[in-house]
Amino acid sequence: MGLSTHGAINESGAHAMLGAAVTFTAITAIALSLIKRWVTDTREERSRLSDEQKQAEEKKLRYVALQGALEAENTRIKQDLAAERAQGLAALEVKKAAMEAQFEKDRFQIQTSAFRSGVLFERAGMLEPDAPIPGNLIQFPKQHPDPERSETPQRERSREHGVVGP
Repeated sequence: MGLSTHGAINESGAHAMLGAAVTFTAITAIALSLIKRWVTDTREERSRLSDEQKQAEEKKLRYVALQGALEAENTRIKQDLAAERAQGLAALEVKKAAMEAQFEKDRFQIQTSAFRSGVLFERAGMLEPDAPIPGNLIQFPKQHPDPERSETPQRERSREHGVVGP
């Protein structure tokens, strides 16, 4: 800038132009160095990247810890279910044994009652082969396959109201 001022005072156009060119070159160099620093300065981005990497690592550690806790919980639940199943099967076996004992007891009582009834029927004579069967049986007249031989005359069939009969 001084060269430019010196050229203007001395009325030297070359010195004034040279001073202006040097000044513009210096300003351009300073501006370019500032732009380069602004474009290539990654301190802030690196800092953000570092923070995000730390957060990602923390999330990963939390995920791994939660996954381990979940697997432990699943294992515990499976063990609890197996224990409950075994306990339920044992209870069912006990109930089954009690029901079988009750069944055998009832069966024995029914057999005893049936045997006593059989003895009473035998003593009363109801089980003899020639014993008369009490009851009212309706005796039908003997029917012959040939109507001419039959002793009773054949009736004519009724055709009223669509009734079909012998």
